[in-house]
Amino acid sequence: MALASFQSEGSTNLAVQTGEGVVDIIFHSTSIAAGPRTLGGYLARPNGEGQWPTVLIFGPEPTPTSTMKDICRVLARHGIAALAPDLTESREQNLSISLAVAAYIADPAGHWSNGQLGYGVLSFATGVDDLAALAQADTKVAASVVVSSTIDPPTAEAIGDARVPGMVILSRGDESVDVDASIDARETMEHTTFVVYPTGDTGFWDASSEGYDVKRYEDTIDRIVTFFSEHLPVRF
Repeated sequence: MALASFQSEGSTNLAVQTGEGVVDIIFHSTSIAAGPRTLGGYLARPNGEGQWPTVLIFGPEPTPTSTMKDICRVLARHGIAALAPDLTESREQNLSISLAVAAYIADPAGHWSNGQLGYGVLSFATGVDDLAALAQADTKVAASVVVSSTIDPPTAEAIGDARVPGMVILSRGDESVDVDASIDARETMEHTTFVVYPTGDTGFWDASSEGYDVKRYEDTIDRIVTFFSEHLPVRF
């Protein structure tokens, strides 16, 4: 398969397979001034003029894993800025951090994000807890995608309260997820579409996992990009 070369800050070349996106990107660890605090995270964004649709990403670990960083870069190559914030083990602290990061991307004085018009949230595995809390708390959340997480009643209620377009991607081969219980929660999430793969092991979306499934991963990414492209404010 043909390769394309993209330029990052620091003049580092990044080779990616054709089909992963064609937009030049900038990607790096970032610091965010939030009042008396300085917050951290990982940012990947298109390297071009204008303000871009933006997604906050929540993963299974408090700080972004290599897979979360990879996914940030893939989204950026498709014209969607992606920021994975550094979080903690405390849900209460995480919501405070998430709201501060959301305020940062929604600042109209910013030069790369159009988050002031609405932004997306994306979670993998247990990151769903932080996604649900932010979706319920911030009216600027415009769309949500959950991957590989059990949707229990409190989570379903929080996501449903946001009343924005949503998508949940699950696999029946994923032993970490109760798929049937999650499907039972659909009525609470009336604006959310469910995608259930018949196969795909635990960690099918995670390149560092033994259960990684390239076919399922690529389909998941395609669905995420298409969904956010349809439901987030366009670049201007």
